[in-house]
Amino acid sequence: MRNIQSINCFYQQVLLVGTLVLVGCGGGSEKEIMPVTPVSPTIPTKASGTLDDQFTLWLTDLSNKVILPNYQTLETKAKQFSVSSTAFCQLDNAKASDLTELRVAWQELNVAWQSIQWLKIGPILQHNRNFRIQLWPDSRGYVVRDVDNFLLTQTTLDANAIAKSSVSGQGVPALEYLLYPTTNQDSLLSASNKSKRCEVMVAVSDNVTTISGDVLDAWQATGGNYIAQVIGGNGEFTGVKDAVEEIVTNWLEQVERVKDEKMLLPFALTAPGSPSAAEFYRSEQSLVSIKTNVLSFQQIYSAGGGHSFEKILVEFLGQHTIAAQMNDSITGAITATEALSGLYTELLSSDEGRFIIDNNIQKLRVLRDVLSIDFIQATDINIGFNSNDGD
Repeated sequence: MRNIQSINCFYQQVLLVGTLVLVGCGGGSEKEIMPVTPVSPTIPTKASGTLDDQFTLWLTDLSNKVILPNYQTLETKAKQFSVSSTAFCQLDNAKASDLTELRVAWQELNVAWQSIQWLKIGPILQHNRNFRIQLWPDSRGYVVRDVDNFLLTQTTLDANAIAKSSVSGQGVPALEYLLYPTTNQDSLLSASNKSKRCEVMVAVSDNVTTISGDVLDAWQATGGNYIAQVIGGNGEFTGVKDAVEEIVTNWLEQVERVKDEKMLLPFALTAPGSPSAAEFYRSEQSLVSIKTNVLSFQQIYSAGGGHSFEKILVEFLGQHTIAAQMNDSITGAITATEALSGLYTELLSSDEGRFIIDNNIQKLRVLRDVLSIDFIQATDINIGFNSNDGD
């Protein structure tokens, strides 16, 4: 009975906590206790400011942690390839290993470009710089036409001469054509016109270095300071929201481009597909390019690990579900690319390979849908005209 009485006493005390008088149990006397101050539960506070303030934080980190570093890498890799091509062409008896090293330098340049290929605002659009770095798709063979014309030119070509020519022969695809010829007789190791091929390659590579350097300088605060326009939502933008809308439109267009042009076109209706429609079928760098593109989507969303869209969705807008959908769709797309191994031509020609490619296409469709519907509704932004819109 004493135990029961003690338990009853305990519950009575719990019920009476916060009052000034506690009635004793078992015939005890009244006992005065001090009032207890209730402890309020910790409630997560919403991020302060406006949605434009949140967008400004995202634009700031995207510019400083993603865009500028990628343009810096592009310029660095362009310079490195330019130096490597000049050194190769000065060799009296270049070996296969020398050509392999040069090709690796080109591959690194291409990866640097693919990391920032998605962005189509500001300096990269001026003077047709984006097309001068890469004209693609090139269904009419303009790259081959222009490079072949360069090779027939009697006058000495340099970067200035290349810069004044048609855009199709100025960039990364032109270099691929020179590095990965269809026949051995056109190889940089043994071609009868090797010196002319080297001249063209060095001129084109110097041109790419100039273009990438001009774009970087235009973005930097010490140069054209385009970064200030993006972060401030001024200049060519009507506001911060407009800057975000332009960039998200670029992002969506790249998702569509990877899905439609880089995968669906080569996939075709049946095996063996259309390998020559791939972005870099000569060098077999198409899959590497696709993987790099898809990884860039995470960089955009996360602002390079800075003030991410996820933070805006969860902490400011309270859109936990949309944030989860975005994370899942981006992760799903990246995970799917891990199976894109080997040669693209082999994947396109086998049932297993085509299943892998189709899975990647489906994952990109999911990302496209979440990004173009749920995400823009949650963030109250409007996307512009999507030149790659399709199924």
